[in-house]
Amino acid sequence: MLVEDLAFGRGFDMHRAILKLLLFGLSLSGLLPVPAWAEVVPNVDLAIVSNQVDVKHAGVGQQVTFTIVATNNGPDPVLDLYVTYTDLEGMQLASGPSGAEICDFGIYPDTPSCEYTDIAVGQTVTTKVVAEIVSTGGKTANLTACVSSPDTINDPNLANDCATATVKIVGKR
Repeated sequence: MLVEDLAFGRGFDMHRAILKLLLFGLSLSGLLPVPAWAEVVPNVDLAIVSNQVDVKHAGVGQQVTFTIVATNNGPDPVLDLYVTYTDLEGMQLASGPSGAEICDFGIYPDTPSCEYTDIAVGQTVTTKVVAEIVSTGGKTANLTACVSSPDTINDPNLANDCATATVKIVGKR
């Protein structure tokens, strides 16, 4: 039996719609596997909790360390989380024994990011970035850090996904 869909001006099969709802309900109860068309996208509020530098003032040639803390505010866990740092204004990544970045687990040290896996709700991860102040003529040096996921997620608050830390450059620039 066809019933007119007043919202869209076209007909649909009422029996087919009821059958789909029934199958969807059985899938949710675990009696049937969830079909691809019913796949649920997790709600994951990723956030940069803090992005801090170890000194307020630094001279050209001095190394500074940024500590970036990211978290999963939930309500769902996330499989993969990236902490990426950009906008190294007035700085370059440090080289040598101190390294350029330190991820507390799950690293890709050859890129300006750290990858973390299986992040539970409320869990935090810490990334440290060591940079050297370079002569730029500017009065400050900035590092912006952002958190993201390569997985399909619904992040309800994109405003807390990035944060910038600043150090004042002193002496000859």
